[in-house]
Amino acid sequence: MKNFTDIVQYRRAIRKYDQEFDFDPKVVERALELSTLAPNSSNMQMWEFHRVRSPEKLEAMKACCLGQNAAKTANELVAFVTTPQKWKQRADMNAQVIRNAFASKPNTPEHVFAYYEKDMPFLYAGEGMIEYKGLAGEEGDRLRKEDVRVILNKSAALAAMTFMYALSEEGYDSCPMEGYEEDKVKELLGLPKEADVCMVVSCGKRRPEGVYGPRMRVELSEVIKEH
Repeated sequence: MKNFTDIVQYRRAIRKYDQEFDFDPKVVERALELSTLAPNSSNMQMWEFHRVRSPEKLEAMKACCLGQNAAKTANELVAFVTTPQKWKQRADMNAQVIRNAFASKPNTPEHVFAYYEKDMPFLYAGEGMIEYKGLAGEEGDRLRKEDVRVILNKSAALAAMTFMYALSEEGYDSCPMEGYEEDKVKELLGLPKEADVCMVVSCGKRRPEGVYGPRMRVELSEVIKEH
């Protein structure tokens, strides 16, 4: 691919892959490495990318995806998973990075370190309720456990999109899927109960009939608004 516009234009949700194609698994490996660079909330990186490629587990995973074409003809499946249970490990990691960055500045005020050392533990280990003040100091919104779950899934979705564009850059294809039995996927992958499977992405090389019709988008005026 020549540029980002080409990459975006090339990507389509592929429902049938070419099973005769000489699939290179290194492409998936490189795409997953790039996925770790995706933007994410507070740099907490509370995600895992479960790459399913062994024949036995791949067949089981395809069944979990309800046998849809995008899954059953794929060379690999990747589950993008949230990891709320890793909040302390990630908060400590970020806190240490900041401490190291300010090590040569002994007079740094403590509030610089409070975000990861106080706010994050309060959010993830406490009642899951942080009150945000407005610009003028008035009472603001409250962030609840349910909101945190949404935040983690947003971050995982950004990683999945990065992954799909990375595949596209190498001329490979993908399809994001929400049609799967999450409980069975979690059991197959050995995931803890608090984890969410944000989406499953299939990987392969498209067949011409794998693109179900021409791309259709609504008029730009319907979705792009200026203020």
